[in-house]
Amino acid sequence: MKTAVKPLVLAFAGLSLSCTAVQAEPSKISSEKIDSTVARVMDEYAIPGVVIGIVEGEEVTFAEAYGVQEYGESVAVSDKTLFKIASVTKNFTTAALALLVDQGKLNWDDRVIDHIPEFRTQDPWVTREFRVRDLLIHSSGLNLGAGDLMFWPTPNDFTRADILSGLQYLPMEGGFRSRYAYDNILYVLAGELTERVSGQRWETFVEEQLMRPLGMEYCFAGPVPEEYKEFIAQPHGTIDGTPTVVRRDFAEEYLPSAPAGGIRCSLRAMTKWMKMHINRGSYTAADGSTQQLISAAQHAEMWKPQTLMNVGSRAYEWDNTHFAAYGLGWRMHDVDGLLRIHHTGTLHGMNAYLSFFPELDTGYLVLMNKANGDARTALMQTLIKPYTGAEERDWVAAVQEWRAQANAYRAETFKEPETQAVTAEQAVQVSGDYLDPWFGKATVSWQDGQLRWRSHRSERLVGTMEHMKGNTYVVRWDDRTHHADAYVRFTTTMAGDIQGMVMEPIDPAADFSFDFEDLRFEKR
Repeated sequence: MKTAVKPLVLAFAGLSLSCTAVQAEPSKISSEKIDSTVARVMDEYAIPGVVIGIVEGEEVTFAEAYGVQEYGESVAVSDKTLFKIASVTKNFTTAALALLVDQGKLNWDDRVIDHIPEFRTQDPWVTREFRVRDLLIHSSGLNLGAGDLMFWPTPNDFTRADILSGLQYLPMEGGFRSRYAYDNILYVLAGELTERVSGQRWETFVEEQLMRPLGMEYCFAGPVPEEYKEFIAQPHGTIDGTPTVVRRDFAEEYLPSAPAGGIRCSLRAMTKWMKMHINRGSYTAADGSTQQLISAAQHAEMWKPQTLMNVGSRAYEWDNTHFAAYGLGWRMHDVDGLLRIHHTGTLHGMNAYLSFFPELDTGYLVLMNKANGDARTALMQTLIKPYTGAEERDWVAAVQEWRAQANAYRAETFKEPETQAVTAEQAVQVSGDYLDPWFGKATVSWQDGQLRWRSHRSERLVGTMEHMKGNTYVVRWDDRTHHADAYVRFTTTMAGDIQGMVMEPIDPAADFSFDFEDLRFEKR
């Protein structure tokens, strides 16, 4: 494996960045091609920091760090920098369960209530029949993003016990095991299941039983120890055209939602995770011996299709994809005739992408400290396509062309609602406390000539209401990084008295974790 050390200078948004990185040579794409694509993406999408990794068999053939941990600061991203990997965490949670299956403490088809007796869904029959694998495959019947408001946006005061209790109130309109609808709440409960079976906190089990045997030093499922905090990459968004830290990450708390998306990990550590998966659960220990972390049988179970997914036109056009499915913590589909196993990760200000081609024994990693799905996609497509035999293509341009088409369609089909100021008379009619059985209390009140909406348990969900028509209003959140303003419709009795409110995002493209549709407030 060829290695060299060289400086790389990147510029975006008027800022010059420099980093020194160790560069190896992958087999199907040049280091120069990767470097130039990363530079272009960072410049065009104003990404402060990126790491890229390629693993081929036992070799890390490319591992580079670019940019800075925080915009405007001088600390460069390195292979030790800790990025939030978001939903890539899900395959750590399923690996933890696979380890418990190997230990004979659990079976994938165990009933959940046999391990968590207080587990309840809306349907008593579904509750009885809910199996361990049903926590992991996104076909429970819950709506897309159901219950996410119990752990997003942070901070809020929901505990894992609240999340477990709240499940029973969430609508299950999709039909048990009938269709794919992505959720996070059941992965949170998969973490709870890990704790019940293992007797250890989920974070401790993942770190001690998965990360440490692989030597993943710069990787944490729970709070980051003080001596590692200097390596934390801060999450960024764009405000007024400038990358801005959206909410500073101090990494000091245990997060109830951690099993669904709470791990922070580095390039150095993730390449070891990648090697283990390429080797179907085995790894090379420090003494040179081959050890089996997860049995080949359970590793194959994780990478087996469980729930069918739709194939979009973009996947068919770009990747010649004919099937797509979700396994146990992994998505899978065919790309140019090859099987691809992968998962994305998206959090406020952070993006991750991990992909494997099992037939090629290769893995690919992208981590960024800014949330931009287009940048992430362009980088991953650039990395993987030389390995599938596809014709060369400018993937940055391809993604931008697709985005332009999507934006044009949006401009034709989506219009912001027309609103007017709320009158004092209207405010008197709708003001009061409202209670949802899983989300808790919200208050609508008249303050300084404005109608205000406030959640009592999620402190960042506070906004000003405007009147649209009839009993329909709009709430515009004070925190403009949400990008999820919502309709609020007040429901009435037959006599016309306000009895509750329902909500939904104004923009169909709003992050699905703003799960307003599942709220059913009653006026108190």
